[in-house]
Amino acid sequence: MLIGVIICILFSILDTLVSYADTSPIDVEPGIAIVSWSIVAKTIIYMFIGGVAALIIMFMIKCFNWLLRN
Repeated sequence: MLIGVIICILFSILDTLVSYADTSPIDVEPGIAIVSWSIVAKTIIYMFIGGVAALIIMFMIKCFNWLLRN
C-alpha cells in the first residue's frame, strides 16, 4: 500500500509541474511558490486512489493464491 501512495505522490508532483509549466509566465522560476491548495488537494486525492488501488491489487493476489492452493 505504501508503494502505491508513494507512486501517486510522485505522479501528483509531476502532474503539477507539467500543468504549471504550461500556464506559467516565462520569467517565473519554479519553486515553492507554485504550491497551492489545489496541489495539496490533488496530492491527497491521488494518495487515496493509490492506496485503494494497492489494497485492491493485494486482495486480488491473496484471492488468486488461495484459489491456487485449493
